[in-house]
Amino acid sequence: MLSVFIRDPQFQSQTKDRLTSPEAARLVENAVRDHFDHFLTDNMERGKALLGFVLDRLDERLRRKAEKEVKRKTATSARKLRLPGKLTDCANDGPEGTELFIVEGDSAGGSAKQARDRKTQAIMPIRGKILNVASASSDKIRANQEIADLTQAMGCGTRKDCNPDMLRYERIIIMTDADVDGAHIATLLMTFFFQEMPEIVRRGHLFLAQPPLYRLTVGAKSVYARDDADRAKIEAEQFKGKKVEVSRFKGLGEMNPGQLRETTMSHETRSLLRVTLPQEYEERALVRDLVDRLMGKHPEHRFAFIQENASRIDEEVIDA
Repeated sequence: MLSVFIRDPQFQSQTKDRLTSPEAARLVENAVRDHFDHFLTDNMERGKALLGFVLDRLDERLRRKAEKEVKRKTATSARKLRLPGKLTDCANDGPEGTELFIVEGDSAGGSAKQARDRKTQAIMPIRGKILNVASASSDKIRANQEIADLTQAMGCGTRKDCNPDMLRYERIIIMTDADVDGAHIATLLMTFFFQEMPEIVRRGHLFLAQPPLYRLTVGAKSVYARDDADRAKIEAEQFKGKKVEVSRFKGLGEMNPGQLRETTMSHETRSLLRVTLPQEYEERALVRDLVDRLMGKHPEHRFAFIQENASRIDEEVIDA
C-alpha cells in the first residue's frame, strides 16, 4: 500500500476517482520505478504474468468499447452525433417536452444558454438575417451554412424528405429582439419553415417567443411590457399617477440571464405565440399566395401590397 500526502491535489473528474497532480505522479514514479525494475528483473515469470493480465484487461476494454459503438441507437441519439457546432443541445434524448430556441445573435445566445433549463431547452444562435428562401434558388439554399445548420439541428429533413416524426424537439421557438429588425428575422425564419418544413408548422411545433421591449419600475416593483400599447396599459392600470422609471431593451443581449429566463424562457412566466397553417386547401392557397407576394422574387408585388394596405396603418405608429 502506498500513502501520499500532497497539498492542493488535482483530480480527473468530479468523482475524484483518479489523482492527476503532476507533483504526485513525480513522487510516486521516483519512489516506485527503481524497485519495480529490480522486481521484474528478478521475477521474470511473475513479470510475464503481470504483462499478460494487463493485455487481457486491454482486450476487454476494447471489446466493450466495440460493443458500445455497434449497439443499436435510437434515431434521436444517432442524430446527436451529427449536430452543428453552434447548437447547445439539451440533456434529454427524446423529443417529449424539449424545446429548441433559435436566437438572434451570439450575445443573446450567450444569455439564453445561461438562462435555459439544460434538461429540456436547446439553444441555436444565428447571425442576423438568414437567407430569404422564398426568393433564392435551390442551389443557393443548399449552399447556405446557416440554413444547413438549422436543418441539421432539427433532424427531420426538408421539402419532400421532411418527416415530422423525426423532429428532435417538441417545440421550435423563434426568439428575436422586440423591434423591427427582430420582426424581420422572425419573418424570414417563418418563411423558411413554411417553404422547407410546412408539416412542422401545420402540426403546431413552431412558436414565437414574446420578449419584452420595456421594463417599468416604481420603487421595488418592476413590470415588463411587450410593446408601446402594453406599456401604456400597464402605466394606466398598475402605476396610475406614479412616476415610472422606464428602461428600454435594445435587444435580447441586453438582458441578464435572470431577466431573460423570467420574461421569455420560463414555462411559468413566459408567453408564446403558436404559428399555424390552415388545413383547408383553399385557405392554404391564399397563404401561399400571400407569402409569394411579400417574400418572393418580385418587389412590385410587395409595393402593390403596401399601397393596398397603407391606409390601415396608424400614422402615429409610423412616426414613433
